[in-house]
Amino acid sequence: MKTLGVFIFLIMRLYKLLFLIVFVLTISVNVRSTITSYTEFYYEDKADTLLTGNTLLCATNFILENPIATFLSHTGLDTGFGFFAPNVASEYITEFKVFSKDSILLQKTNFPLFRVKETGTRVKSAYLMFEAYLNQRPDSMDIKKCDIFLKGLSTRVLLDTERSAYVTSNVYLYHHPLLSQLKADADMKPIYTMIQSKTYSRNEVWGHLYK
Repeated sequence: MKTLGVFIFLIMRLYKLLFLIVFVLTISVNVRSTITSYTEFYYEDKADTLLTGNTLLCATNFILENPIATFLSHTGLDTGFGFFAPNVASEYITEFKVFSKDSILLQKTNFPLFRVKETGTRVKSAYLMFEAYLNQRPDSMDIKKCDIFLKGLSTRVLLDTERSAYVTSNVYLYHHPLLSQLKADADMKPIYTMIQSKTYSRNEVWGHLYK
């Protein structure tokens, strides 16, 4: 019994030691990523100089050395969760208006209907690519990818609606009022800025099948 008690005592000490090591490494990774994100976002022009002279950042340099760096990489702890909020991507919303041959509005929806919930979640995560509409040249490859993606969504909505002839697809940049804006105007509504609008007909969607 005494031997078992000593063994349990040693295991508990080892557990506490491992917990302390992981805790220190996690804090170090997040502190480092927060400092880096903040500096690069607000002081882009002189970020390298400021980061080089940052005492707290230098104190966490030990996590870049092996075997610590290898341990962090294999456990996923090097990802960090200390990102700075302004780096969070913008939100984009789609709107699909489906019309009949006589230009009668048949349906209006913001997202295609998918039978499997996971499919919708994965498609929604791809909406971040719409940022290319704001930053890329009209003839860039990223814009072409966005157009293909938007056409695919539009096709799904168009073909799932009976008597549909064409669909007008809009992409909006969604901006929810900031706390400071709501403080000044409590009734302020979200702002929707259209960044792309396309129209696809049923004949255009299926045209390649008749060639």
